[in-house]
Amino acid sequence: MKSNTFKEYIAPIVVLVCICLVITAALAVVYGITKPIIDTNSRAKADATRGALLPAAEKQFVEYKDKLVSHSGDGVAVTECYTAKNESGMVCTVESKSFGGTLTMMVGVDNKGEVTGVEVTNHSDTPGLGTKDFEPSYLKQYKGLTKLNSTSVKDDGQIKYISGASVSGSAVHYGVYAALEQYKTMGGVK
Repeated sequence: MKSNTFKEYIAPIVVLVCICLVITAALAVVYGITKPIIDTNSRAKADATRGALLPAAEKQFVEYKDKLVSHSGDGVAVTECYTAKNESGMVCTVESKSFGGTLTMMVGVDNKGEVTGVEVTNHSDTPGLGTKDFEPSYLKQYKGLTKLNSTSVKDDGQIKYISGASVSGSAVHYGVYAALEQYKTMGGVK
């Protein structure tokens, strides 16, 4: 029996490469269509969260474009900050190193330097014990505070931390600390 190398080896490879190219092109088209929709929805969700954390701003914010606080050695950084147009406060987005990876949160601070609210917007921590630190009943402890005594929730003394979830709790605490530091770095809201 005579072997036909093209039919047995090359033709299947050419077919598979063509299939891969078609699928790649289809994925690129779908991505191009859905990316603007996803971006618009993400912006709308972030705007709604900012409005909920600082209701006095009446959902009118301006992005702060100057220096943002970063504690890169500890994995904590303010990634964006929006000030209220009416100067009633600001809302910072903070990324902090948590048990499951990066934790993203928003922190509202009014024009007196008091925390108006905290919301965890994204995390990879294991559901259950560690995520109890992300619940509104826990986060409301930060409301009204103008300063934290430490970057660690265990050492601060103002917040009742959840035993056994100290990494997640410290990630949240350090994030609030960074937002308050951002407020001070900016010299308040102007």
